[in-house]
Amino acid sequence: MNRSLAMSLSVLVAFALSVPTVQGQLSDPYEILNRHYEAMGGLEKLKAQKSSYMEATIDLVGTGLKGTLHQWSAPPIRSRQDVDLKVLTQKSGDNGEYAWNVDSNGKLQIRRDEDTEKQRKLQALMAEFDQLEPNSQTFKVTLEGSDTAAGVDCYVVQITNSLNEDVSRQHYDKTTFMLLKTVAVSPQGESHTWFLDYREVDGIINSFKQESITLPDGMKQIVIVTKLEINLPVEASIFEPPVSDVEDFRFTNGRDALSIPFEFIENHIYLPVTIGGKKRLWVLDTGASVTVIDKAYALELGLTLEGQIKGQGAGNLVDVSFTRLPPFELAGLEFDEQRAASIEVASLFDRWLGMEVVGILGYDFLSRLVTRVDYANETLSFYHPDSFTYHGDGTILESPISQSNFFELPVSVDGKHGGKWMLDLGAGGMSFHYPYAEQNGILTMSGVDGLGHGAGGSQPKRSLQFETIEFAGHTIANPIVGTPLVKGQGGFGHTDLTGNIGNTLLRHFVLYLDYKREQVIVEKGDNFAHVFPRDNSGMQLENSESNQVRIIFVADNTPAAQAGFNVGDVLLAVDDVDMAGVGGVLGVKKLLRQQAGTSLSVAISRGDEKKKLTLTLADLYN
Repeated sequence: MNRSLAMSLSVLVAFALSVPTVQGQLSDPYEILNRHYEAMGGLEKLKAQKSSYMEATIDLVGTGLKGTLHQWSAPPIRSRQDVDLKVLTQKSGDNGEYAWNVDSNGKLQIRRDEDTEKQRKLQALMAEFDQLEPNSQTFKVTLEGSDTAAGVDCYVVQITNSLNEDVSRQHYDKTTFMLLKTVAVSPQGESHTWFLDYREVDGIINSFKQESITLPDGMKQIVIVTKLEINLPVEASIFEPPVSDVEDFRFTNGRDALSIPFEFIENHIYLPVTIGGKKRLWVLDTGASVTVIDKAYALELGLTLEGQIKGQGAGNLVDVSFTRLPPFELAGLEFDEQRAASIEVASLFDRWLGMEVVGILGYDFLSRLVTRVDYANETLSFYHPDSFTYHGDGTILESPISQSNFFELPVSVDGKHGGKWMLDLGAGGMSFHYPYAEQNGILTMSGVDGLGHGAGGSQPKRSLQFETIEFAGHTIANPIVGTPLVKGQGGFGHTDLTGNIGNTLLRHFVLYLDYKREQVIVEKGDNFAHVFPRDNSGMQLENSESNQVRIIFVADNTPAAQAGFNVGDVLLAVDDVDMAGVGGVLGVKKLLRQQAGTSLSVAISRGDEKKKLTLTLADLYN
């Protein structure tokens, strides 16, 4: 939201009545830009602008979320935005040395990641009008032709740069040279903004209304400026972040919480969390940019859900509302009330695992602490960041927190598929992102097809075996890495990362997650050299609405296909033990990871027919 607001509110546009008609077509994009700035009031006045203050209303159309924006700026780089949507608030700024933001729960994050630093440099250069220099070392300006915006014939000028992949396509009225529309394209998506209601303030023409739509989520936003002042005195302190950070948690022993047991089930970490005297399982997830509570559970607790927007799951978009999460506790820790997102969580875990899971402990939880994850011993330890000191011999990975609140770490697959990968404790496996896989020929590699599951639903995937993964100075042999087979609209469609690091890799290690110092520390775990069993059947299962174990996918040329299993078959028994005795979906999955060569007699129902099939397990990758 912050990025789209910044794009839509930072562009000044021309005033229709102040520019004469120009005859003929222009072919020089720099002439078009210069005429645009002249229409705004002239470069001399624009360069003389030393500060501005703006108030505006914001309407996220159709979401139920409306509010206000206050924005200060002092070119070339200092800025501040305060957004208040009632259920959501955010403060962000740049003091000239670094960018920062404070989220709805009061958490301060200094932004030192590579993407933010590149954007800061571009902003400073744009404020100095470097894009008007044909010999600029940073910007490339081209005339892409003509198009229409709001029914008006426009020149389309494209601006790219040498620092990142961002592209801006700007539509200028051929008659007035007003900027009528921009299309901003980044690795995360697109933002289309239309500029309306032009007014003059101190000799400079500004748009007092902007309408925008972001893709892929389709969110529509209307911003109406209610006050704009230029060259007013602005205290330098307005651009500084808060002096102190939020402290909304406590250790019950006053110091730390050590060796807290967790359940490691199907490569996910689960913790019991108590709210209002009710204890339920929550999943721990560094890939969740906020903490999430299941919608049905929130209503059971009597919580009020507000607004509804589209958020990005792993594969596709999800409907997200917001609520106030009451104080909660888990072993050794107590948390105060927090703002949280709300999506359908419980139904997903019930379907795929037959388990009751009602929430996701994400960034809002983890960012307060230093968290030690010992996979082999299935324990978590939590430390206060101000008192934590590391004394081990692990590898320290510096990882400035990304704009989406993730750690991004270097990983190399087979010595060639490197780059930045998102650390995702909420992902069972490791996966390439679709754009990287498409660009590097991974989609055409042979492997085992299946379905990937996440908050955005299911999507087709392929699992591939590689020779090695190199991570934090360590090498893991014969890893399985997945790839989505369709781009989708979720996080796996981003172009700025190679992929996600999931627990099939991380379970070999002990991790320390230190958000304050923006570090991940990696030690060899007790299971570093362990060869973990994996599915040897080629079938995928779900817990159906009627609590039956049902087949949802059968991969070609696998033992399940050769034994004659079909999608839709309902499992009744394995080796004459019924599903209750086997342990439901989780129990069957364990049986399917037995040694290659193991034979299982599986009773199924297929419509009105019942039959027994013999499944002989085999290594799917050899």
